[in-house]
Amino acid sequence: MKPCHFQYVKSNSINEVLDVLSIHGEKAQILAGGQSLISMLNMRIANPEIIVDINFLKDVISLEKKDKKIEIGPLFRQLDLENWSDLKNELPLIYQAIPYVGQIQHRARGTVLGSICHGDPTSELPLCFLALNGTIHLKSKNGLRFISANDFYLGPLLTSKNSNEIAIKLELPTKKHSVGYAFDEVSEKFSDYAIAAFAVVTDNNKIRFALGGIPSKPTVIEWGMENLKFVDELLNDFAWNLEIEDDQHASASYKRDLIRKVGKKTILNSINNI
Repeated sequence: MKPCHFQYVKSNSINEVLDVLSIHGEKAQILAGGQSLISMLNMRIANPEIIVDINFLKDVISLEKKDKKIEIGPLFRQLDLENWSDLKNELPLIYQAIPYVGQIQHRARGTVLGSICHGDPTSELPLCFLALNGTIHLKSKNGLRFISANDFYLGPLLTSKNSNEIAIKLELPTKKHSVGYAFDEVSEKFSDYAIAAFAVVTDNNKIRFALGGIPSKPTVIEWGMENLKFVDELLNDFAWNLEIEDDQHASASYKRDLIRKVGKKTILNSINNI
């Protein structure tokens, strides 16, 4: 299939993007890496009247370190993040997860913020964003909004970003002392869609457990570290409290078993990484 007819707008500044979004709203779509949007256009899942190409923006950051946070701009490619020399030391969870993100060709074009905003429940970067409880900066003609990852994902491919807003920056906390990070994923083959993905951040006080692939949106839960001895029961209760259905990839029973077994392994790996 081919996309419907649309108007193409090349933007050179954030203000130019906001001019279009403020007028056309949901009828406009932003093009950055296009790894999700182009497929959706071709299948006519997305039918915008206007495509706003932001690849020529000159007033955005790429990657910066500020005040124990990493800030990433809207055009920073996933492969550039993967190749960043300080990734392992500064963002160890992302370092573990990013090789699972599609094929290298996808990472070469796909942007970090594009993946975060698309909100695919099987994607690795939204899951890590949630596990780290980062912050996304959204800009519109009305001003700036700062949304934490805890509040960003509302449903499958549904976020709290409004149609008149553009994501201009992502903030992720850098590696902290006495904090452990671990990621794991189960798929039919490497780099395929995740049947289940796990991102865990632990410290001496709590376990922050994020799950992707199985629920309809990236989902997180926290437990006190004093409950570690009950981890089997906690994971079992968590698995049964989710609405899980059979699909073409796995049965609901198998998915719950992944939460119990691979989830526990990821928690223990995170603790061992403290």
